[in-house]
Parts: sequence; C-alpha cells; structure tokens
Amino acid sequence: MNLKLNLDIWSDMLCPFCFIAKHNLDQALASFPDAKDIEIRWHSYQLAPQISYDPTKDAHQALADHKGMTRETALQLNQQVAQMATQVGLSFDVDNMKWANTLKAHRLLQWVKTQGKAHELEERLFQAVFSKGENIEDESVLLNIVSELGLSTKEAASALDSDAFTEAVEQDIRNAQYVGLRGVPHFVINEKSAFSGALPPESFLKILTQIHQEWKSSQITPLNVQGQNCDLSGNCD
Repeated sequence: MNLKLNLDIWSDMLCPFCFIAKHNLDQALASFPDAKDIEIRWHSYQLAPQISYDPTKDAHQALADHKGMTRETALQLNQQVAQMATQVGLSFDVDNMKWANTLKAHRLLQWVKTQGKAHELEERLFQAVFSKGENIEDESVLLNIVSELGLSTKEAASALDSDAFTEAVEQDIRNAQYVGLRGVPHFVINEKSAFSGALPPESFLKILTQIHQEWKSSQITPLNVQGQNCDLSGNCD
C-alpha cells in the first residue's frame, strides 16, 4: 500500500469554482482525523490560454469579449459567482478582478511544487485573482507572492525567466485527457477514483472518509459525483 493517499487536482487560477472547491476541501480536511495520510498534488490546466491582460477592460468586459456575450450578461454571471463565494465564506471582488493569462503562474506553480508549498501558492494565487485584484500575468506580482511564502525570489525569478517548467505545465494539460477531465476543478484519488466540481465540505469529507477506508484495505472504487465547475470552453456557470 502507498504510504500516502494521493489526491491529484487539476485547476486553473481563473476558475472561481476551483477557489471555492479548495476552500471547501480545506474545511473538510480540517475535520478529517486522517488528513495526515492525504498528499495533495496540484496540476496545471488553462481554460483560456489565448487571453492576456488588457488594462483597458474591466473583468466584466473581458469576460464578455471572451465569451461573446453582452457586458450586462457577463456582469450578472460574475455577480452570481461572487454570491456563491460569499455563501461559503469567501469574498470575491469581481469588479476589480484582472483577467490575465495564467501560463506564467502555472510555471511558477511547477517550481513551487519542488519547494513543497504548492497548496499555499494555489490559495494565494486564487486570492490574487478573485479577492485582491492583482494581475498574475505580472512577474512582480508573482515574485511578491513568492516572498510572502518565504521562498527565494531569486530562484523564482530564474525559473520564470527560463522555459524550465513550461514542459511540466504542458505535460499536466496533456495528462488531463487521460484522467477524463471535462472541467475544472477535477480530482483523482490514487489514479483511480475521479470526481469534479466545487462540492460542499460535507461531500468532500464523505468521499475522503470512504476512500481512506478503502485505501486502508487497498480497494479503491469509482465515484459518481458531480459539482459545479468551469467547462473546457471556459463557461463558469
């Protein structure tokens, strides 16, 4: 039996349901007595690899242009997501959100994984996008986050200035099709049981309890649950 129960998570920093899911998962882990047995492994996925930050557009117009909808519709969608976040205890500032390309942030994630602080980085990057109005396409923003995490900004800058971790991002995205990813967040436990979406804490806890019991006896069974997610076209509704 593996020494750890691996929980692999595919997500993108532009996905509001990924942030909500992480928040709910953390709540479940806080009340899960065997949380020490869980090893969380974050993986990269880009919902909108073609976009880049445009300072002339607010989050509502950027979403409208990306999805081919009216600004009013985009505003309503963003407000709905913000309300969902409020219901679970998160604060989204969608009016000041910066729609930015996430490749550089994903490359940073791949480096931070080697430093053992990927979970903390994901939290901070989600906060940057949805709560703090920061542009994660800006290297100075990313290096400031690295500093907050107590990691070397010099080493992080070196990683960002090279293509050293681009292949790791691309490999994660390629692997997504092999694990049946149809939207993010997407979860895979011990490379066998998969589920997706921003499930409530009690659902995460139930799954973790079930899988942990089966893991102890080396028997993992498929799951059939689905929560809200962002589909591969970038629809988050």
